[in-house]
Amino acid sequence: MAITTSLTDELATAWLTGRARIRNYHLTTQGNIHAALRTPESAEAGEDIWEYVVTNASDDVLQVVADEILKHPSRQLIVAADLADDPQPAGSTAKFFANKTGLRPIGVDELVMVTDMTQQDVEEPIIPEQFTAEVTRNDGWHLVAFKTTDEADVGADQLAARGRVAVVDGTYAVFDQIWTAPDFRRQGLGSLTMRYLSSLALEDDVETGLLIAGLEGQALYTYLGWSAIGDVVVLGHPDIDPKDQWATQTFEA
Repeated sequence: MAITTSLTDELATAWLTGRARIRNYHLTTQGNIHAALRTPESAEAGEDIWEYVVTNASDDVLQVVADEILKHPSRQLIVAADLADDPQPAGSTAKFFANKTGLRPIGVDELVMVTDMTQQDVEEPIIPEQFTAEVTRNDGWHLVAFKTTDEADVGADQLAARGRVAVVDGTYAVFDQIWTAPDFRRQGLGSLTMRYLSSLALEDDVETGLLIAGLEGQALYTYLGWSAIGDVVVLGHPDIDPKDQWATQTFEA
């Protein structure tokens, strides 16, 4: 099949649906604005934590969401936009949308990436003897976790890597929270996780893979045959320090 090079709202909706399912977010849509309700991470959270997501939005739509965030500092905006025709300097997309909205960039230089799932291997990959794969099947999404065995130098039962994939409308495979423990990086576990998740997703007749890639993962996904089709920027209230924003938190074990 031909993989799209345009970031459509259909793709964005599929990604958000899978992501919300995996993370147990409540997802709603009003016009061109998607909104996901995230559970507060501590009892000290003063209000519901909403993140708004817009795709190739007009200035009017961006301003509507920015006004909401200025009223509610815990909320955030994720902007997804088509890639520029020519390569842009790092951070330029974030600066562009920060200037338009008056918000502060939190997450920058992330990419929407897609792949043709019909070209992926349907078989489970061979697992090195130092690891074992544990699969948890949930309604509409799956988790795979790799733990060490007695053959590993560090001993058994250490979590080395894990990731999640959701199947949306029987067509899209949405990959999320792909993570490798620091002590196990550069050992091929990222590729192994993606290949295993692909085999789980391909139990359905999925056609298109979707994910959001940070800087650290982009080289891996490109190597695995994924293509970038959009820029992603996360924006928050201008008076909140980015290090205090929940969007910057990494996926922990």
